[in-house]
Amino acid sequence: MMFLSNKPLMLERNSVEKLVNFSPKRCDANPTKYRSKNLPGLVVIPIHGILTKHASVFDTFLGSTSYDEIQSEIAFALNDREIDTILLDIDSCGGETNGVFDLADFIFAARGKKRIWAIANDDAYSAAYAIASSAEKVFI
Repeated sequence: MMFLSNKPLMLERNSVEKLVNFSPKRCDANPTKYRSKNLPGLVVIPIHGILTKHASVFDTFLGSTSYDEIQSEIAFALNDREIDTILLDIDSCGGETNGVFDLADFIFAARGKKRIWAIANDDAYSAAYAIASSAEKVFI
């Protein structure tokens, strides 16, 4: 098992260098900006980069996504009457173990309210796969 800041990680070993790479990331947690113009009932929630339990000031620089942020975006979409399908766009090498199974349980329980699908686009390793596997369908 790998550790970062004394936290256990579910992280694909060859992707550790992503911790030091900088990449752009979305700036707000309102999934309405990820709505498809061609499919109005669909919202796409990006799950990219290193996954962490809580958001931090370094998320933008590290290209990471927090479980709290993902859950907030899914909850927002669940309460939006115009959305009938939530697509989790996953491109992640994994992340912290702490919090991932709480998020997976939340997604699994929400499947009866709306369609929740996941797509591995391109990577869905370790903790990212735990999230994907909680969706109703997984596309690769």
